[in-house]
Amino acid sequence: MTAENLAAQAALFTCLAGLAVGRPDLPAAYVTISRFAPRELSVQLDSPSKVEAWREALGADSDLVRVDRIGNRSSLEFDASAFGIAFHVYATYEQAVAEAGTA
Repeated sequence: MTAENLAAQAALFTCLAGLAVGRPDLPAAYVTISRFAPRELSVQLDSPSKVEAWREALGADSDLVRVDRIGNRSSLEFDASAFGIAFHVYATYEQAVAEAGTA
């Protein structure tokens, strides 16, 4: 379904506003929406711990969280439905590497 007007995306805006009011401590995110998927949104965060905060806020099961890769960076992400909206939540990060001979 393609949104023909802003009203078709109202559920997304209402959902985000509800999260902002109900969970003011939730980490800020780069959120993208598209008129081609008016009930789906993508939430990009800047650390894995923030992905966990969003998972808890959305009531998503921890089994949905997966480690993956986006380009040459590791990512922590999950897909979940909440409040009638499909969420894709993720963060990319650099993996820590221990130097040889150190503990």
